[in-house]
Amino acid sequence: MVTNYTANQIGDQIFARLQEPYSDTDKILAWNILAQVHSPYTIGKLNITQDSNAIVGVGTNLDLVIGDMIYIGSSIFTVSTIDLVAQTFTTVEIPDFSAAAASFSKVPDSNNNFNYDFRWSQEDVITDGGQMSEFRPLNINLGPNDLLGLTFDPNKPLWIDIRAEVMALSNLHSISLVSVEFQIQTGNGTIESCPQICSDCTDPYVDGCTNIVVECSDPIYDPYNLSKPTSIYKEISELGANMWGHEVKYFRVEPDKRSKDVVLMEYSLYNVQAQGQVKIMVPDNEMPSQEFQYDIFGMGWEDFEVHITKGQMEQAFGANKPPRARDYLYFPLMNRMYEVASVAFADEFNMEMTYWRVMLRKYEERTSTIVGDDVTGQAMQAEMDNLTTGIEEIFGEELKDEYAQTSKPEQYQTVFSPVGDGIRDRIHNSMTISDMEIRNKWTIVSKNHYDLSTIKDLGIEALVYKKNSTLSTADNLAFTVWFQPNLTSPTADQVLFDGSIGNKGLKLSMNQTVVNATINGQVYQFPFGVQPVNENWYGMVFNLNNAFKQIATYVYKLNPASNKSPNMPITDTLTEVMNEKQNLPEVQGWVTDKQYSLMPGKLKLTNIRLFKKTIGADQHRNVLQQYVVRDNQLAHIIDNAIPSIQLRRYNQSR
Repeated sequence: MVTNYTANQIGDQIFARLQEPYSDTDKILAWNILAQVHSPYTIGKLNITQDSNAIVGVGTNLDLVIGDMIYIGSSIFTVSTIDLVAQTFTTVEIPDFSAAAASFSKVPDSNNNFNYDFRWSQEDVITDGGQMSEFRPLNINLGPNDLLGLTFDPNKPLWIDIRAEVMALSNLHSISLVSVEFQIQTGNGTIESCPQICSDCTDPYVDGCTNIVVECSDPIYDPYNLSKPTSIYKEISELGANMWGHEVKYFRVEPDKRSKDVVLMEYSLYNVQAQGQVKIMVPDNEMPSQEFQYDIFGMGWEDFEVHITKGQMEQAFGANKPPRARDYLYFPLMNRMYEVASVAFADEFNMEMTYWRVMLRKYEERTSTIVGDDVTGQAMQAEMDNLTTGIEEIFGEELKDEYAQTSKPEQYQTVFSPVGDGIRDRIHNSMTISDMEIRNKWTIVSKNHYDLSTIKDLGIEALVYKKNSTLSTADNLAFTVWFQPNLTSPTADQVLFDGSIGNKGLKLSMNQTVVNATINGQVYQFPFGVQPVNENWYGMVFNLNNAFKQIATYVYKLNPASNKSPNMPITDTLTEVMNEKQNLPEVQGWVTDKQYSLMPGKLKLTNIRLFKKTIGADQHRNVLQQYVVRDNQLAHIIDNAIPSIQLRRYNQSR
């Protein structure tokens, strides 16, 4: 688990991000990361006298050997002699400061350490969809893909993220990320040292706090300053909540910024971000009645008000995490799930916010509230399933029977435009468009697909799109497709998507062992981790990122049993069989009059999409499962293989 800058489990990750980008940056000349290890043997304090290398431990439990290196503040000292009985030791280095009670920690070693990766960007804004490079190992090398080997545009801002992942950690130990410092060379040749993050100022012997301002001293006496009584009141409120508060399971919900509607001034989608234990206070301890209320919307119960202190929310979710509407919580005492209807400040003492007044109403499951498909999201969803029971669970069999009796086949869908269908230009007369749904956990992924094996004229396009194969060197692209192979030869390539002519353009193909990406005549191979199985459906994401000179291919296998077990996590329904990345020697671009097309082969294809931006790994499954593309403004081609009465059919000319 990670708390602020400290991690205590292998696999924990800490991200260090710039609040403001660097400007006028030409190169990174060096970097230095300060990390400190804490253990049961770093308890207590040390007394230090300036210009004396004799250090005295107070309340310590020293476990040192000669040669050990320790941190006192941000300074490193090497142990030269030890007296465990007297709890004293000497150091090779002579301190240039005195300390009455200084904290100390150990230097990371092979048993307790971080592994560091970095990514970067020179976009103006990183939030709300801004793109960064893939994470790369943070090495002290001058290679073209290493941080010290990169050259930046001084006229653009520079963003750098550092990811510190715990690779080794001894029992009862923890490790902290204290500071990240870069030495940069500016556009005019000046060399500057730029600390990125640092610890707070609670330890006066830690240097830094360059980018984080923390008030460390008491303000000058002010007769109008009522901070102390206010602080006492807040402490009493927290004490009361801890002693007499009712513990509930609290689920925090935050809006998806991509779903912002500036006209209606609201968000349409919300994400469940975290779960925690929170103690709430009920005014006068008057619980709502247990009677049920009935209306046209169903069965419910009485709304009521609770109070939640700031400390309870911070303890559960961190700083600056207030309750908000759409949050929901489970009240064990009443065995009920409630939803936050509204939140107001309680400024009853000196106009200071001491707690929130939260109005609760009956919880309603909403399709606009989404739980993530990562490990944390799956755990929260499992917890929700254990706490709530829906109509489908109680009357599942009855509803299934009723649905079977009353449902009808879905209508045959067509698309229309005055000429063609807007996306496709023409289609081979022999190609079959099959009407068959592909589902994942009962979510419709596709309703139709192209059967490329029905065309015997192998030298002519199966389908031609209106979009010409063109890419600027300043742009990126992503391609997604669902395919079902029927391969008989391990080496014979089957074309997935063709936008190449001569040595220009892009062509994607595959066989039983690799996916081939041909870019401007150069072939890049991406091997399968597991050989694709005939008649199984696979989803593929291909990224071409000119900004960072990278290409990547990801392939996911659809579990045929995904619709049989409703509780199967999405990582089991869509399993990864390829995750391969390669670097490009240079940026890629082309201009052709060649229209993108599909070629005959032993494949079935559907949901063919060509995007203007690359797709992040955390969004692969979401994008692949979209029957209706949410971000259609970012797409060149969206083809769900729907038959069209306006689509021209042709045969090979004789």
